[in-house]
Amino acid sequence: MNIPTRWLKCWLLAGVIILGMGVTDGHALEKIKVLVFTGGHDFHPSFFSIFDHADIEYKYVEHPKANQVFTNGEAMKFDVIVLYDLWQDITKEQKQGLLKYLQSGKGLVSLHHSIANYQAWDEYIDITGTSYVTDAKGRTIRGKEYPQSQYKHDQLMNIQIADEDHPITKGLSDFKIYDETYKGYYCTPDIHLLLTTNHKLNDKTIAWTKKYKNNEIVYLQLGHGKEAFANPTFRHLVAQSIRWTAKRPTAQPLITSNGLSDFTTEGNAVWKVEDGILSGRQGANMAPGDLFTKQSYADFTLNLEFKVQWPANSGVWFRYQNAQIAYQADILEYKNPLCWSGSLYCPKNGPFIAMNKDASLIDKKDWNNFVITCKGDNSVIILNGKKVADVNDVTSDKGKLGLQVHAGDEFQNMSIEIRNAFVLPLE
Repeated sequence: MNIPTRWLKCWLLAGVIILGMGVTDGHALEKIKVLVFTGGHDFHPSFFSIFDHADIEYKYVEHPKANQVFTNGEAMKFDVIVLYDLWQDITKEQKQGLLKYLQSGKGLVSLHHSIANYQAWDEYIDITGTSYVTDAKGRTIRGKEYPQSQYKHDQLMNIQIADEDHPITKGLSDFKIYDETYKGYYCTPDIHLLLTTNHKLNDKTIAWTKKYKNNEIVYLQLGHGKEAFANPTFRHLVAQSIRWTAKRPTAQPLITSNGLSDFTTEGNAVWKVEDGILSGRQGANMAPGDLFTKQSYADFTLNLEFKVQWPANSGVWFRYQNAQIAYQADILEYKNPLCWSGSLYCPKNGPFIAMNKDASLIDKKDWNNFVITCKGDNSVIILNGKKVADVNDVTSDKGKLGLQVHAGDEFQNMSIEIRNAFVLPLE
């Protein structure tokens, strides 16, 4: 169940400080400053975790105070405003302040129920490119009558990528998400589609960009509850939308139409790229091998999804210089010492410099998510939303990213699959 916004206040006073900090270790990083609007609709507190990225810091402001930032000068201190509110009251001066903010070229990302904001202000439609009709009697939009829009909670939705080349969606595969459907909302004819859906209870259009004055606006319909907030593709979309509207570098896909030409290999494992999925398995005579990016990375965040056929011994290499100077986020079941996927392997100082002791974190039948962040001497591994490693170590300060197919006859039927793999340099 969603909890009332008023219950969140004490939790958020701490949460804004903690989640907004990201990775900090004294290294200079110009973070994107984000202001999140809430109010008028309850939500699960895990919503704020979608802004937990090393290059993003955020604060939130709740209605009825939120729109005051457009008249007291506070809005101009932020690079991007994210709307996750459901609100109708806005004064003439606040409208003018919002338009001034947008005319300055700063970013705006509109999420989920903010589609129903400001039913009496037609300019909001020009800004976001849309409007959900809340009135049971319907509403006149651009001279045409529209009946009340409809919603349905707790739906499994198939989402298709409409623009595979846009920086927000580049490298993504079609995906599923458990979310809320909207049907019967108005869209302006000039929106640029990013995502569509074929769900019968939702309009086809589900995410887009929209030109307004000197900048681009993003609207993402997704984002109702904790299941959506935990979805790695949704989290990626929100972060990419923030980066793009802030005119900052976006995370780049590791798996592209170039196939294996962006990688080098060692050993004789068999690698292939098909339908956006990179896979590896042992070669002839159970030959192991590794696959590496041609580019090296020092400070970065790597976000990817993986699935394996068990029993397995594999992992994600990072800051790899050679077989001894490297780290690996392991994908395995290790017996001595006892540890599980997400353990941090370091050939020089290990074998493990951090061990995941919770076997339940890994889904052995479906896709899993790794988020690996390196900043200075600090390495953090998050497996399916749970931090499993947070280590300071000086073995390697820069190197390649890669994958491993381990030796051993017990792993001859193993396969490792990777999809939706993105790297964001933090240098």
